[in-house]
Amino acid sequence: MGAETASTGLPTTVRHADEARRRFGDFATTYFEAMWHGDPLADAFVADFGELGHGPAMRMLKTACRHGVAAVDGAPASLRALFAELDEVPDWLDLDRIDRDSAHIGRYTRQSGIVLGAASLVSGYANSAASRPLEMTGRYIESAGARTIEVGSWLVEVSRGGGLQRHASGFELTVRVRVIHALVRRALRDDPAWDLRAWGVPICQAFLAYTLIEFCLIPVRGMRAIGAPYLPGEEDAAYARWRYLGHLLGIDAALLPRDREEQERLEEIYLLTRPPVDAYCRDLVGSINSEFLIPEIEALLPSRPARLRRLAPPVVHGLERVFLGDEIADELGIAPAPRTTRLIERVGPVLAKVNAALDRQAWTLEPRRRLGERYRLQQDERLRNRYSVRHDLVDESPAGGRPHPARGA
Repeated sequence: MGAETASTGLPTTVRHADEARRRFGDFATTYFEAMWHGDPLADAFVADFGELGHGPAMRMLKTACRHGVAAVDGAPASLRALFAELDEVPDWLDLDRIDRDSAHIGRYTRQSGIVLGAASLVSGYANSAASRPLEMTGRYIESAGARTIEVGSWLVEVSRGGGLQRHASGFELTVRVRVIHALVRRALRDDPAWDLRAWGVPICQAFLAYTLIEFCLIPVRGMRAIGAPYLPGEEDAAYARWRYLGHLLGIDAALLPRDREEQERLEEIYLLTRPPVDAYCRDLVGSINSEFLIPEIEALLPSRPARLRRLAPPVVHGLERVFLGDEIADELGIAPAPRTTRLIERVGPVLAKVNAALDRQAWTLEPRRRLGERYRLQQDERLRNRYSVRHDLVDESPAGGRPHPARGA
């Protein structure tokens, strides 16, 4: 136990700590201590931004990603140390196998977009401490659509074949996400409004690790719920891919889940001990629903008769209730949608049988993947035009609006 942990104990917003210790033993201790830990390597590099300048430091980072740290003139020791870790390939990693086993997952592009918005992103808002950085940087309420596109851009690049190779775009975006986290962490820890005693370290290791659940375990379950089951190799590849992504994001090996069982354990302790939902969590869900998910469902529905458009809100709320469960949905203020919830629960298994039958016909996989990729490109262009987004991550977003630590202003 570090000095900071010893002096402050658990964050005051943690719930059911004794039960967690009984159920999870030593893992509970590891998880609770992680609430006081950030990312030493990325945090050290960000600490040098004052001397390097924000713009030059980010350019150094991109050069190191694209050409290696040796190509960076005047690279500080902190950047060299960060890339000494990033350049060391874990002995458990097999990117070729991951890519091979997930080569056709793009056949479910339409479904994955639904799950990203209504399951992955929304699930992370059922924790007031983990959501607090979004509140204090103003990043989501300001533009739910833009940030959803940013997250989607990252997920596309890290999921494509070869996307996590050392000099690939997915690798670079992931390293930038890691440094963005460190920039936000530094800004919030220096902000007197950050309640360290209540919330722990901003973007702490414990909550950072849960992002792997948001983007891996929850989507696997969510896709199954709406009738898009993974092949066995695809599911295993998802856990392996996100294990490596967690490594690149700086998650400590003691918290980094290796498979479904360890992801489920991490999810269980997170849900048991998470701080309660507050008004801002509900505002986040309201924002992504009203500004992004409901308009997107409306766009998929026929324009005539006009009453069909009124189906969009209950469809979104029904999906969220299927993905999250009624308890968390109630906490987040998601409106009841009993009819659409029951319909989704009934239709999902039927679609699953249809898609499973198609999956058994190997010749269908590649044509369906190509159709999914075509749809993704069309949707990406449509969404970027609709929300006026031309950048990938927030560090490249245009000036204007509320300042953000990742932009250096």
